[in-house]
Amino acid sequence: MVDFTYTTEQPLPVDVTPITDSVVPTTATAYHKGDLLIIAAGTNVATHSDSSTGAQADWHVICLTDVTAAQATEKLAMGVEMPVYVAGKFDVAGVKLNGVALTPTQKLAARAYANRSTKITLSVVK
Repeated sequence: MVDFTYTTEQPLPVDVTPITDSVVPTTATAYHKGDLLIIAAGTNVATHSDSSTGAQADWHVICLTDVTAAQATEKLAMGVEMPVYVAGKFDVAGVKLNGVALTPTQKLAARAYANRSTKITLSVVK
């Protein structure tokens, strides 16, 4: 008899139709699903928000999938961009800063920023 173990995980997008786009990765930089990213205006290059400067309040998009540093470098060399969420409703519990879950204070700041400055909604999902 086969023994199965099932786990459940709340998906990051809680909207039926989140909107995606693509951005240029930074060489040798790892990205994690749910990371809040800053996009450079003139180059479309994604960098991580700086958590030491209140990064939860300066982001533009949410990373759609995990990308290793090697994959980012390879994508850049091949001219391939990486996918990000640019609009929709998302579970704030799945949002991160460079792979680290947000603290309760950071979650509030990220939600406030989203409500004022983006087409992204960060919701508390229970």
